[in-house]
Amino acid sequence: WFGYPMPKNRPRCHCGGEMKRNGTTSKGTVRWRCKVCGASSVKRRSDVTNAAVFAQFIDHCTTTTSLEAVAKRHGVSHATMKRRFSWCWLVDVPDPTIGHTGRIYDQIFLDGTYTAGGCLIVAATLDHVIAWHWCKHETIRDYERLLERIPAPRIVVIDGGQGAATAIKNCWPETKVQRCLVHAQRVVRRYTTSRPRTDAGRTIYQLALKLTRITNLDDAAAWGSQLHEFSTIYRAWMDERTVLKDPKTGKWKDAWTHAKVRSAYNSLNHLWRNDLLFTYLTPPKDVLNPEGIKSTTNSLEGGINAQLKLLARTHRGRKGEHQRRMLDWWLYLKTELPDDPVHIARQSNWGQDQLAKVTPLTHNENQADHETGRPALYDNGIDTEYTHSIGIQKGQI
Repeated sequence: WFGYPMPKNRPRCHCGGEMKRNGTTSKGTVRWRCKVCGASSVKRRSDVTNAAVFAQFIDHCTTTTSLEAVAKRHGVSHATMKRRFSWCWLVDVPDPTIGHTGRIYDQIFLDGTYTAGGCLIVAATLDHVIAWHWCKHETIRDYERLLERIPAPRIVVIDGGQGAATAIKNCWPETKVQRCLVHAQRVVRRYTTSRPRTDAGRTIYQLALKLTRITNLDDAAAWGSQLHEFSTIYRAWMDERTVLKDPKTGKWKDAWTHAKVRSAYNSLNHLWRNDLLFTYLTPPKDVLNPEGIKSTTNSLEGGINAQLKLLARTHRGRKGEHQRRMLDWWLYLKTELPDDPVHIARQSNWGQDQLAKVTPLTHNENQADHETGRPALYDNGIDTEYTHSIGIQKGQI
């Protein structure tokens, strides 16, 4: 090779010497041997290997393919595949709301679902996910943290969960609210059951079932009249009270005789008086597609939440942070314009950038003196002289 440039694909030894081809390994990979020290090695493309491993990881996390099936497909053991995926959990899932223009949607669906990893609140349209937020419970503040990342839409559909309505008033005061009609029916059925025993119970339950069959304003007005008529006919019956004995305290107290039917009526009357039932029939004027406005959260519950629960149930061995990361990747791929996960992992240096963010423990954590007043994290002032009170302690604490 004298007088010719050295090939770019020829590797260099760790000692700096040139290497030459020296046959192949049992897998058919070209083996290289150093001309100086005689060390033998093979060329490795860590970027290609990591890209293939991360693609396998995404396939495992976003589908129902088990880890055993992935390992068998690639001819390795379960433990080997688990070890290959160890760095993949470090790659952060991008926030889809960062870097995008403030698009204003006609309608957004909000709902929360519970998994072993916690409560997951999802905001979505009919065809894609917008954003999501992990929390412990559906509180007002947790809903606000999600809504603050999204421009206020024209209409938002909620299932009546705690915290959602108040958060919408605080973050999206101009947004119209549509209560999911299916959930409104479920609330009534929870009070009356599907086979009420009283005439009032059967009437209010049938009135709730009519909600999902209303398609125009005339039907909505007729439904409101029937609700008012129910209140007129059964008002005296619902106002009846009975003196009951509290089984816990033994004291007598005054209570509603027909409390469940009364609660069922109040739930519908509250939605009717606050204009939360038929927003889909009177959308704002600036809505681009008035005919496409929906009255339920079925698209979110059936198309997203059900799939999330299926994925969590299939990979039920994943707990805590791993389950959250797995569901995060599934949701990210359901956004409007998701980037290639392998490209995201390559930009983060295959998880090493996230690993570098972990701050090491400082060495001054045990520095506590009379000036700070803090107790020492651990003490090293053990007396070296013999003390009679120190001995081997036996027994149980």
